Amino acid sequence: MTQATLLDHHVWTHPDTWNAALENTAARRSSSRRGMSFWGFLGVCCIGIVVLVLGIVYLMRRKKD
Repeated sequence: MTQATLLDHHVWTHPDTWNAALENTAARRSSSRRGMSFWGFLGVCCIGIVVLVLGIVYLMRRKKD
């Protein structure tokens, strides 16, 4: 029965079908952007921590000499 609605042209020509599809697509895109911004922020933090640790090691070695 669910396959019959996929083939029915009246379902696909109804404006509510297209509005729902566009809303779902927009929601999916915005949620993926939020996820990407989280991972981008996390990546920047990790790089910052690595740079901070390397800077401390460099300064400690420089003081010994």
